[in-house]
Amino acid sequence: MLTMLCALAAGTVVWLGTVYGLQLTPGWGTFLGILVMLAVQVSISLIVRRKTTQINLRIQGIMLDVQKKLEAKQQQFMRRPMDPKQMMQQFVREQNAGLERAIAACEEFRGLYKWSFLMERQINTMKMAFNYQLRRYDEADRLMEKSLLLDPQSISMKMARMYKRNEAGIDRFFRKKCRRLKGKNCILPYSLYAWILIRQEKPEEAFKVMTEAKKRVENDVIVQNWEALANKRPKSFSNAGLGEMWYALALEEPKMPKQQYRYR
Repeated sequence: MLTMLCALAAGTVVWLGTVYGLQLTPGWGTFLGILVMLAVQVSISLIVRRKTTQINLRIQGIMLDVQKKLEAKQQQFMRRPMDPKQMMQQFVREQNAGLERAIAACEEFRGLYKWSFLMERQINTMKMAFNYQLRRYDEADRLMEKSLLLDPQSISMKMARMYKRNEAGIDRFFRKKCRRLKGKNCILPYSLYAWILIRQEKPEEAFKVMTEAKKRVENDVIVQNWEALANKRPKSFSNAGLGEMWYALALEEPKMPKQQYRYR
């Protein structure tokens, strides 16, 4: 990491200068060298953090702008109903344009990679999620291998891709990544894993997963799905109540709203 190298170099120069130049004792030279190392490292870290925050705010602004445009289109649809398929096409087109802008903004981080040890993996995680939502699965899969899969969304996207590609090891991956999740962070990964188990005709195991989830978080969808499995009704299991959180995984398509017609 370049930050550490710069700090080490500065500390070494100060030690040499104080011991051999100013004729101070090695103890004082070491103390001042360490002090300078810390000062350089903190200064560089603050500069990198400030730049990182600026780019993150820009990306958040892009996504907020997309959200406002989608909400405006939804309000327009409610005032002047149109064909649901056309409405969905407009929504997708608007969202995809925003995602493209967000991916482009992520490239601004590239010059900071050498200053932060994990930044490249963190940004790869962000780009992976954007590409996943654009349904560029090949690119998302490539980035997944170089990402930090720690948050509920990235964990769930990885599990969804493993399921779609019929990969072995979903159970092991789930246990490894989700054993420490608590609260609302449990909702999507646990609901997804139970959904996968039901598709694999393992409703008893899905019930155990929902039982564990119900202990970790209070959520109506999890309770409803737990009740469905407790009453031996796996066909009633549904994650539709999770809304966009669920549909972003692209495992199921949302039901199109029925168009309302007014007769005069």
